[in-house]
Amino acid sequence: EEHAYDVRGWRYAFVPAMNQGFGSTLFGAACNGGDVNCPLDPKLTLWVNTVAIWGGFGGCMIAATIDADRFLFASTLNWGTAVVNGFGGHLLQVVLSGSYNPGSVQSAVMVPLGLYIIFHSQRPKLCLVYGLVFHILAFGVGINLVLRAGFPETPTTIAMNLLASLVLPLAISALYARHPPSHYSDMKLVKKVSKQWKEDLTVLG
Repeated sequence: EEHAYDVRGWRYAFVPAMNQGFGSTLFGAACNGGDVNCPLDPKLTLWVNTVAIWGGFGGCMIAATIDADRFLFASTLNWGTAVVNGFGGHLLQVVLSGSYNPGSVQSAVMVPLGLYIIFHSQRPKLCLVYGLVFHILAFGVGINLVLRAGFPETPTTIAMNLLASLVLPLAISALYARHPPSHYSDMKLVKKVSKQWKEDLTVLG
């Protein structure tokens, strides 16, 4: 919906909607008078989505598969990013503008699901704070480095998104693993479910 065809059938409608709406409010001064390709252009948006979602979020899942004790919480943190993005970037824009925002329909599903996941982590505030930090680093700092400081767009966008979506959540998750809440652990839940599956398979076998 956001980067292919939205519910109206419009192709790749998010970028111009962002630039003419919320983006112009946040980056109006840096965009020098409302450039239709500012602050986002198709290439920058491509890097954000491929690096952060496929690289960062996917990398956290791979790390959690390899060492779940240390890195499983990183995937829950990424749901914090999804909640902040869906609510602030789409649903809130519908409320403020009174009109459709590309990505709002998927966000109406994604945000409640994300809230359910992060609230069951027993550290929902940390997840939401991380979601805000991700957007500050990837968009606030990253885009300003490109538009205001003249940093090269591609390497800057890749670096900031890898930092925000991969390095930071893995570091937080590793710290979380060293100091888990006494009443909850992501791994306890996973091990409990795995144990039950093994017992069920043994009975079936």
